[in-house]
Amino acid sequence: MSRKEFMQQLNRLLADIPESDRQDAIAYYNDYFDEAGPENEAEVIQELGSPGKVAATIKAGMGTAPGRGEFTENGYQDSRFKERTQVPAYKAEQEGRQRRGTGRWALIIILLIFASPLLLGFGGGILGLVAGVFAAILGIYVAFAAAGIGLAAGGIAAFAAGVAKCIVSPANGLISIGTGMVLLAVGLLLFAVFVWLTFKVTPRVFRSVINWFSRIMHRGRGGESDEKAV
Repeated sequence: MSRKEFMQQLNRLLADIPESDRQDAIAYYNDYFDEAGPENEAEVIQELGSPGKVAATIKAGMGTAPGRGEFTENGYQDSRFKERTQVPAYKAEQEGRQRRGTGRWALIIILLIFASPLLLGFGGGILGLVAGVFAAILGIYVAFAAAGIGLAAGGIAAFAAGVAKCIVSPANGLISIGTGMVLLAVGLLLFAVFVWLTFKVTPRVFRSVINWFSRIMHRGRGGESDEKAV
């Protein structure tokens, strides 16, 4: 049954009461439907019951002048009946939901306040761990660079010393030259590893992290959009 059908039946059933009272009743229930909104029309009709029940209660309340009922914010009421509320407690239900929502948020805030030391400690630990990992990676980079430069410089010095020794002691000079070349080669290799890590590996890792965060954010926005669409 729709609102229109409900009000039409109620209007016909109240045709035998005074016109002013009938108009007051129709206006009252029309106002209530308007206040509840179209989305709550079925709920209002279910709570009100049949148009016959509403009309019977109104007529019973109008049976005698001294005990005559009236339209209140809680519906048509008459002191001679135990159950006089003809309009569902829609406002009360809405207020109850609002109070429960406010209470839920208050509970969450209280829990966050009490858990803040633990959360701060946990967050600080995570930040410390991340900082430690970055410091370790930076240390590895610096170690490769420093070792490469140091070994290369030592190799060049040993090579130069070997060339000078070849005049006096060719054997010792050749040993120094060979040692210098080995040190220079290892130093250049370590420095090449440093360059490779800096300009090849680091950008790829950085892009991978950025892409990972982007996918997470995109997935979260996609979930919100789906919920809104539903």
